[in-house]
Amino acid sequence: MNKTSLLLATMMSAATSAEEGSASGGAVTSGPTPEEKAAADKAASDKAAKDAEKAAAKLKKETEAAERKAKKEAEKLEKEAKKKAEKEAKEAEKAANKMPEQNGVRRPKPDTLCGKAWAIFDGISAKNGAPASIKESLEAARADGLNEGNVKAEYARWRKFYAISGRIAAPTPDAPAETAATTEASQDQGAQAQ
Repeated sequence: MNKTSLLLATMMSAATSAEEGSASGGAVTSGPTPEEKAAADKAASDKAAKDAEKAAAKLKKETEAAERKAKKEAEKLEKEAKKKAEKEAKEAEKAANKMPEQNGVRRPKPDTLCGKAWAIFDGISAKNGAPASIKESLEAARADGLNEGNVKAEYARWRKFYAISGRIAAPTPDAPAETAATTEASQDQGAQAQ
């Protein structure tokens, strides 16, 4: 609509209302009637009630959303805490089960094949009172059904673990008795020194 047509429409509306006022007895009312005022007040109160309901619904929805978000965040934090506790427990268990390390070599766990080979080396060494020889160790390992190649490799690691260098000769049949007697005598001297 352009300005001219808008101006014309306003003038016609004014003329129409003036004619209605003169037709009703010439009295022009200055304000709304009591019925119109009551209807307007009722409409305003209805609108205010609807707006209040909408605001309450919106507030309820926002509160529920905030509660869900807080619950979800709490669950997430609980889950992270549980995961962290499990990880720490696992690391603690791993550290507790960690075998000792010397000279850059970690001792194998006793229930493994390598651990069984090391047990053979330790047993022979304890029996002889001196480091085990590869010959004795291989004979004992064959009797236990261990792989010869694995036993040789583990023997080298066992020697490195205990920092044993040089050649270790297998004891001769006469030597174990002499070695045992010599070991007992040296132990007696060590005990007296202490």
